[in-house]
Amino acid sequence: MGGASDVTDRRAWMITGWLWLGVAGITTYEIAPASVLRLIGADLGVSQTGVSWLVSVFLLGMVVFSLPAGVITDRLEDRWVIVAMAGLYGVSVGWAVWASLAGAYWWLVGARFVGGAVNVVLWTAAVNVVGATFARTRQGVGLGLLLTSVPGGFAIAHAVTPLLATTVGWPGSFVVYGVMTVVAIAGFWAGTRGLEIRTRTDPPDPAAFGEVLTNRWVWAVGGLGFATFSLNLFFNSWLPTYLVDEFGLSLAQGGAFAAVFPAIGAVARITSGSISDRFMAGRRNPIVLGSFAVIVPLVAVIAAVRSLVLLLLALVVAGFVTQMGLALLLPYVREFVAESVTATAVGVLNVMGFLGAFLTPVLTGWLIESTGGYAAAFGYAFAIAAAGTLLAWVVPEARDAEPDGD
Repeated sequence: MGGASDVTDRRAWMITGWLWLGVAGITTYEIAPASVLRLIGADLGVSQTGVSWLVSVFLLGMVVFSLPAGVITDRLEDRWVIVAMAGLYGVSVGWAVWASLAGAYWWLVGARFVGGAVNVVLWTAAVNVVGATFARTRQGVGLGLLLTSVPGGFAIAHAVTPLLATTVGWPGSFVVYGVMTVVAIAGFWAGTRGLEIRTRTDPPDPAAFGEVLTNRWVWAVGGLGFATFSLNLFFNSWLPTYLVDEFGLSLAQGGAFAAVFPAIGAVARITSGSISDRFMAGRRNPIVLGSFAVIVPLVAVIAAVRSLVLLLLALVVAGFVTQMGLALLLPYVREFVAESVTATAVGVLNVMGFLGAFLTPVLTGWLIESTGGYAAAFGYAFAIAAAGTLLAWVVPEARDAEPDGD
């Protein structure tokens, strides 16, 4: 980040903790429908593909507002942006709960689109704040912790949503996750009163924005984001249902096993930055390329294995390597641009990444329903992983790249 602050380490960790809970709450709400696909489909009278749209449309909101989020947070005070977005998120959750109880599917789709739009702005501002609260030498650690909120939220959703669905109903799970975020952001607001957190230096000029949008390496890293986000949502959106259909697990058991994939990913996210900085002199590409190279054969293994123990082991490895590469894309893309427009570069990464995440649940759902099985869906994931490997082979380290346009 381009700013600075006088925040102590203890307060920096407190701020990061509140934002972690806030982002995790939204992420849990984002993926919750994937954990109870059959229940929602039966209650709303839609197909499983229709239910998967409830995940995808949330991500569509993130796609549409990713670049505006970068522009907004490069120009406005991030603390106020976070609080305003938390308020809008609370409204969108209330709207979603009403639509769910009324059986109004399309109103629910609209509410979740708004939730995704709000989420991407809040997330970008949270990255700015955490980056500015820590000393520059410790930013990677703070951002690494914040990044674990996404797989952490996915793990919570897979493990908890089926249990909530049997007690308060699946619309009630939306209320729980909405309250989690609003309370956390209220804690963040109270904990940062009176603090000076400067998240930027000079305002960026239009030419700087243009340089970001025409930088081929920014878009190339965005392509890597498309692949990694696609793989992440492939497993997180359909894995619970796959475990129920192919292994005969109950909904709660399937959710518990599926939670392994994002849970181990949280560990990978917080360690990848340290490995890159301490043992690879800040190099990002070896880890990103290595993660794709490992996930390609693992997709085939997961599709073929029929032992639950072996599947669990494969999911642990797949969850770790996928998230390890994904976590480094945030610093990777920022290193190709001027410091004053890093949020815009992250916006490009978000557009591409969330586009892949948006398309994947719907495409895989269509493949599963069209073919009556999961083979074609796993073939799609294999192709995405292979394409990501080839692209990662081409993208250089930022410090080794030739000036764009030369």
